[in-house]
Amino acid sequence: MEFSAEDLKELPIVMTSMSRWDGDFSSASWSLAKTFSKEQTVIYVDYPYTLFDFIRERKRDSVRKRKTALLWGKKSLKPLPECGIKLYALTPPLMLPVNWLPAGRFYNFLASLNDKRLAKSIQKALRTLGYVDFIFFNSFNPLYLSDAPDEASVYVYQSRDNIRALEPYLRKHGADSEIKAIRKAHLSLATSKRLQQDLTERSGKKVAFFPNAADFGLFRKAFEESIAVPEELKNIPTPIIGYTGNICHRLDYQLIQSICQYHNDKSVVLVGPRNHWGHTGIDLDQIPNLYFIGPKSIYELPSFLAHFDILILPFLCNEVTKSIYPLKINEYLASGKPVVATPFSEDILLFKNHIRLKKNEEAFNRAIIEEIKDNTEEKAKARYNLASQNTWEHRIQQFWELLFQTFSL
Repeated sequence: MEFSAEDLKELPIVMTSMSRWDGDFSSASWSLAKTFSKEQTVIYVDYPYTLFDFIRERKRDSVRKRKTALLWGKKSLKPLPECGIKLYALTPPLMLPVNWLPAGRFYNFLASLNDKRLAKSIQKALRTLGYVDFIFFNSFNPLYLSDAPDEASVYVYQSRDNIRALEPYLRKHGADSEIKAIRKAHLSLATSKRLQQDLTERSGKKVAFFPNAADFGLFRKAFEESIAVPEELKNIPTPIIGYTGNICHRLDYQLIQSICQYHNDKSVVLVGPRNHWGHTGIDLDQIPNLYFIGPKSIYELPSFLAHFDILILPFLCNEVTKSIYPLKINEYLASGKPVVATPFSEDILLFKNHIRLKKNEEAFNRAIIEEIKDNTEEKAKARYNLASQNTWEHRIQQFWELLFQTFSL
């Protein structure tokens, strides 16, 4: 089917990912969905729950409020006017837990049943809203619908991490499924230059560079406005060294311990869900000036950034992180605060004129002191201005340009 530029922009977007709209931390896919929905209808498909997930998490509020949709397929499409006028969240029915199976016919058969079940729920949602044709945007969920639904008019696949370097659960089937998705898609995207190069070589198909961005309209508040101190920070001694995001396998916990010891006159505050167990032998709870705030919604993060004195990105430098363009870097910069990071990827080096990049512990810790001491309003404004060039609105414009080029070939 041929589409003009005008036709493409009239189509609704169905987006799948490995996150849920009300998850514990901000995600690129959710940010994209919200921005797309300013102009057109978007159905954001929650990462599916399997039967095992439901049994294990059945007492959680996130599962309880989805119970009717998960078990009976009722009330599965939820309008989200508070997030976007044309934005909807779709809760798919429960899926079979198949990822533990070895590759082969039995896995393929059961995975295809899951895909059919998921595609059916998507079609039902589209019919409810009066649509037939749609853009299927798989934002890094190769475990489901790596081969887009047959009814999709346009298929876009986006990769956001080096799946072969992630946890075994994901790479077991996900690595091959991702290559399959790229080969099937009309347009394939990668959020980092290393990832773009790697996937182009492995798939034999051109993959476009499509970096992450920031909700500048939200995070600029940390720079522009006088924001009240969050309750969680009121009893924490200042100055504060801050981090926001998933506390997971990407972080260098030896470096974090060093930061806390070196800066024992400061507080180190980590805002985000704790998923570090199994990734470090350090008892982080025994470090006296290290504080865990817990997960916060994206809308709460600017109030924390506004009251941090400096921000850190203490990522490991390894196979996982060398393919990362971190979502949070532009959020940090929008706040105007100084930033110290490890040089973990080619993409973080793009910001070298506005942030400090140090690998070893001594240099990283000295940089924190220097950046706090030498910070100026002029430097803060330069960081803010850089972030203003990396907004989701700019990325959406880039997306349409790439898609128009694809369909004009």
